[in-house]
Amino acid sequence: MDAVNSKPSDANMILVMGVTGSGKSFLINQLAGKEVVVESAQLESSRSRKVSDQVLGTAVCQAVPIEIGRTKVLLIDTPGFDDSKRTDVDILMEISKLLTAQYQLGVSLKGIIYLHRITDNRYQGSSVRTLDIFNEICGERALKNVILASTRWDKVDEQEGAARETQLREKFWSYMLDHGSKMTRYHGDRESAHAMISQLLGSGNVILDIQRQLVDEGKTLDETSAGAFVNGNISEAIKKSNAEIEILQRKLGESNNAMKQKLEEDKKREEAIARQARRDQVSLRTNVGQDVQDEMNVEMGRRKKRSKRMGIIMPLLPAALSILEMFIGLPIGASDLFSSWILGEEGDGGLFNQFSELFA
Repeated sequence: MDAVNSKPSDANMILVMGVTGSGKSFLINQLAGKEVVVESAQLESSRSRKVSDQVLGTAVCQAVPIEIGRTKVLLIDTPGFDDSKRTDVDILMEISKLLTAQYQLGVSLKGIIYLHRITDNRYQGSSVRTLDIFNEICGERALKNVILASTRWDKVDEQEGAARETQLREKFWSYMLDHGSKMTRYHGDRESAHAMISQLLGSGNVILDIQRQLVDEGKTLDETSAGAFVNGNISEAIKKSNAEIEILQRKLGESNNAMKQKLEEDKKREEAIARQARRDQVSLRTNVGQDVQDEMNVEMGRRKKRSKRMGIIMPLLPAALSILEMFIGLPIGASDLFSSWILGEEGDGGLFNQFSELFA
């Protein structure tokens, strides 16, 4: 890794992942003590990066600072892979860039909380796909730093919920549990939320497989385990679309005028799906590790010049957090939390001086 990451920080980062509506934003708001990010139950995901007093859904990775005791933690609210407006490649790319930047900057990653709705009748479709991608992102060695938490227990009968919990333990989550992941219930209260964070803070730092593959091994995204898995899904989708296009083309030659318009519309839709899938495959060939390093080097150079010109050592945010800002959304609703983080409650400077050597 480059010198950019040679000065490790005392900041701790924890990711919150899961499908849309699993309770990621709700959990983070509970930990923050106020509504910082808008929950999916209130607002559908948006592709916009516009930020107001409350961020528009979890369309991008969002950072929210909290404190557990005297320990500062940066929570990352991640978009779900089942987002109706974005492809799996878009979301994997965004999460990969954040994880690459975090790893290169030396910010400590303590682990991941993975949420699942206990109200879901079956574990299938987007839930299975999301869990598969999640496993590929983590890798076997990192699973000991994962907490698997079921949510929405107030919306299900205890006996029915317990039966689904058993199925999760014995089938869908068994591999992860066998490799050190912890399973718990999250009842929506702040106390159990704090307990999960405290448990991860008591663990050692973790490096995910996708970080090793992108940064240490210099692989392109499609060469990583997670990227290869997503690419396989895309290839299957292209085959399916091409087969459907052939069928529709044949039907067009046999149909009357009344049916042609509908068939043409169906054919155009499938062609658009296939085109997007091929664009996604091109995007997967990105060298994320190198791209992120280049972006950070340019930004570091720019900030160093500005700091020298202004006669200061630090910008408004600590260096590492300021660089991470390039790859995450910062909710304006959390501005006071960041101020407390940076300046310190007793005026001792907080994190303000932690990364000053990066700008020396």
